[in-house]
Amino acid sequence: MIPSTDKTIRTYEASAASLNPVAALVAAWREIYYSRTAIWHLFKRDFTAGFRQQILGYLWIVITPLIGVASFVFMQKAGILNPGQLSMPYPIYVFIGTSIWGLFISSVTTVAGGLINNSDLVMRTNIPKIGLALTGLAKIAYSLLVNIAVLLVLLWIFRTPPSALAILYPFAVLPIIFFGVGLGLVLSVVGAVARDITNVCTTLIALVMYITPVAYSPDFKNQTVQNIINWNPMTYLVDSPRSLFVTGDLRSGIAFLSATLLSLLVLWVGAYAFYLIKDKVTERL
Repeated sequence: MIPSTDKTIRTYEASAASLNPVAALVAAWREIYYSRTAIWHLFKRDFTAGFRQQILGYLWIVITPLIGVASFVFMQKAGILNPGQLSMPYPIYVFIGTSIWGLFISSVTTVAGGLINNSDLVMRTNIPKIGLALTGLAKIAYSLLVNIAVLLVLLWIFRTPPSALAILYPFAVLPIIFFGVGLGLVLSVVGAVARDITNVCTTLIALVMYITPVAYSPDFKNQTVQNIINWNPMTYLVDSPRSLFVTGDLRSGIAFLSATLLSLLVLWVGAYAFYLIKDKVTERL
């Protein structure tokens, strides 16, 4: 047999289309839709397991924010905290503020820990990774409904009727949830590779609350502090939905719209970053 003299070098490349930000967004929506049943069942599993072995069970969803409100009200009554001029009773003001901020923190931490908490499913099933990262969002939606129910009770206690636009409140808080989901998507894949990054970022995010009018008025006499608050997009994502619910006034509508667009951009960038790094996650879990 005459040996072959063919010395042609063949190179094989992946035929899949290169990922771009638009393709990442489309892929995310498609995979979430196809995995919606799995997301729902995982939500029910995690939600039930989280409260099954606690004495007060599901009441913790109501008790936790009320304890936080009580601490702020105590500091305000003791003169330690001066929240400034408010357009509503302080307990209602701080309850709405802490509830909205809690949704933001929960969105970040829930999505950031989605892949690590479901690491066995990442390695053993074909459930899309973004679906596993988002399994906890249904719990956030449930917490929002419970907070609204508690808020209505507080409004009745303090004889403060909600505004006619209060029905738009769930939609007004969506931007801050989008912001948290976007950050969480980045941390979910980065945190799977370097797990201390998630802890560092969540600590820094918690510090942002002190420059956000969660428990105090956004109006300050100190110009430096006022500038910091005005340039903080979280100011409008917290204060605008609160004012809309109680007074019907969307404070700084243009700034709120700008912050909303920023939150959508963060969500988009988060989805793109997720799809860029997600293939490295399995080998690191």
